[in-house]
Amino acid sequence: MSSDRIANAQDGELTDAMIGQRKKTMYKPSLWITITVVLLMTGVVLVDQLMRPGRFTIERIDVHSSSARVDARMVERTAWLALIGNYFTADLEEIESALVRLPGVYQAAVRRHWPDTLEVSITEAGAIALWYATDGSALEVQDYVNLPPDSNITLQPVLRSPTADRHTVIDAFLDLVSGLTPLGLEVRNLSVNEAGDWMVVLQSASLQTPAELEIVVGRGDPVRKVDQFAVVFDSFLQDRLADIERVDMRYDSGFAIQWRGGGSGVVQLAAHGQLDN
Repeated sequence: MSSDRIANAQDGELTDAMIGQRKKTMYKPSLWITITVVLLMTGVVLVDQLMRPGRFTIERIDVHSSSARVDARMVERTAWLALIGNYFTADLEEIESALVRLPGVYQAAVRRHWPDTLEVSITEAGAIALWYATDGSALEVQDYVNLPPDSNITLQPVLRSPTADRHTVIDAFLDLVSGLTPLGLEVRNLSVNEAGDWMVVLQSASLQTPAELEIVVGRGDPVRKVDQFAVVFDSFLQDRLADIERVDMRYDSGFAIQWRGGGSGVVQLAAHGQLDN
């Protein structure tokens, strides 16, 4: 009899322990839900404080540039105009995009400096080209092109193209500069029209009176065609640059040269690296 009582007592104690454990288990999810809600509410309050106008405002913009040609005051003014938000919410990439549109600014890097400052570092362009949009309008739209810092250019090139071909004409210009600079030639003008016809004007600064020559490229890859001319120029025409008025590359087997002075017989054909006199 006493054994049964002891067994029943033990069973009761075990049952109570299981019920208590179950209650504890039921309380755990409620605890985590409460913690999560508190954290979310705290985050909302913090974000609201960060984004509220008048909090954590930018008070200074410092410009770091070693160039005397880039106006630091213009850079700072442009950065202020592009600034939207406060220390935490300002779009730094948007500010950088606005800065690289300034003449002479090739790259711009903007970073935060606690507690209220933006620091702007400027990389100066090696040269500035003028670009004109030629979309059939009577008025050409002018813009600047900031060329890489290592651009070895002594003049201001002029580029013309339809708006959709802006990057194409810039890339072609840079490739031409790379190939022609060792020959002492510079690209003064490069243009492509809506039909895809290319025209190049080269200049040599090695002469006392710089000579210019026009290259009619026509359709196709302007870099490849001008490179073909450059091979012959390097071998046969270095000393006769001032006598060349026009080069026509619209031939399958070579190109035609028009010498200055006009008259009959001024056009000659150069093919396969040979020049007919």
